Amino acid sequence: MEQNEILILFDIDGTLVSGARCHYQAFVNAVKKFYHMEEDISGINYAGKTDPQILMEVLQLGGFNEEEIEKNFQNCLDYMAKYYLKNVYNENTRSLDGVNELLRELQKKGVLLGLVTGNLETIAYAKLGKVGLDGYFSFGGFGSDHHDRSYLVKKALNRAQTSFGYKGKHIFVIGDTPRDVKAAKASNLITIGVATGKYSQEELKNCGADYVLENLKNKDEILEIINKV
Repeated sequence: MEQNEILILFDIDGTLVSGARCHYQAFVNAVKKFYHMEEDISGINYAGKTDPQILMEVLQLGGFNEEEIEKNFQNCLDYMAKYYLKNVYNENTRSLDGVNELLRELQKKGVLLGLVTGNLETIAYAKLGKVGLDGYFSFGGFGSDHHDRSYLVKKALNRAQTSFGYKGKHIFVIGDTPRDVKAAKASNLITIGVATGKYSQEELKNCGADYVLENLKNKDEILEIINKV
């Protein structure tokens, strides 16, 4: 198979990087500013969810009705992005083991690389830039596109086609949560679950991932998977 027939879409948090304290603080400060609500989102299972989805859940738990939420919802998201850009230098993000080596090898082989992440686009690229990974990705589906992760997969595919002329059918999604797997399966894509987040290999297998890895350290193992399909 020609490598340029392959497209791989990566999740960010828990897959490529870990540590996002500043992202968390952006949520807390935005909610406080626009909804006057002291909210700790650490009690919410936000793994694999989009930023708009998390914000909606936080506000609903806070007792706000639909009209109250809608009034400042976009302003709140915009503020989150601005806050993150202003404070990203304090971020504790690090790239996970093997990620740099894997991305470098895939890029060298001409594999098209994209993102599917619940992060707002501004936050996504700033977060990756903090650890020097932003240069590998020039398109994707982001939380700023929609609250539904399965829509983000479709958005990323559309951008691959319209911006890069991608016409292949060998498409993989790599992520660390069942939500990554479910969203990819909605578009009949091949899924690689990686147990570098809060979910175990067993949990990722049980949710239907086609392949499950402990981490992304063994780039040869990943190359073998994408080349045999």
